[in-house]
Amino acid sequence: MCQTLEVFGALVMGYAQACLNLNIIAGKKVTNFLNEIQPTSWYPLSRWSELEKIVLQSYTNADAILTRVGMEMMFSWYNYGPGKGIINRGVDFLHFQTSSEGYASVIKGTSDQVGNFELKSINEDDGKAVVQSTTPFNRKMECGVLIGGMKAPGDLDYVDVVNNSNNSDIITIEFH
Repeated sequence: MCQTLEVFGALVMGYAQACLNLNIIAGKKVTNFLNEIQPTSWYPLSRWSELEKIVLQSYTNADAILTRVGMEMMFSWYNYGPGKGIINRGVDFLHFQTSSEGYASVIKGTSDQVGNFELKSINEDDGKAVVQSTTPFNRKMECGVLIGGMKAPGDLDYVDVVNNSNNSDIITIEFH
């Protein structure tokens, strides 16, 4: 079993590329990551943390930026990566991301390190879902991942994702 928490290179590259695509201040500082990271290799979580630190230090309130980074990562994943071949509807993304094919495919380590990204409930008729996240990733970025992934197929007019203020591990989703 892996002793160190590791992140798949394509995820690290997606984060760095999102910073560049969005022309955010941190974008210029992440160029080295694109040159140093191989998409099919695995990297310690500290590489991801370095990227996140650049964004967090570039903005007084980085929550909106982190949400946009997550959205952009999923836009690229869907349009330029394998997304179109995996999901057909926004709701499909919820099932994919919370399965072993989604989150669990881009991170490895012991179960207590990796955490969970689990779909706790979904009601497609009412357009509501709840995800519980115990991952080491920023929740605002994860909200962006959910928004971007669900909106990417183009079948949903509305997606709202809120990180619960009383329990930061709970993410509620509304969609139509």
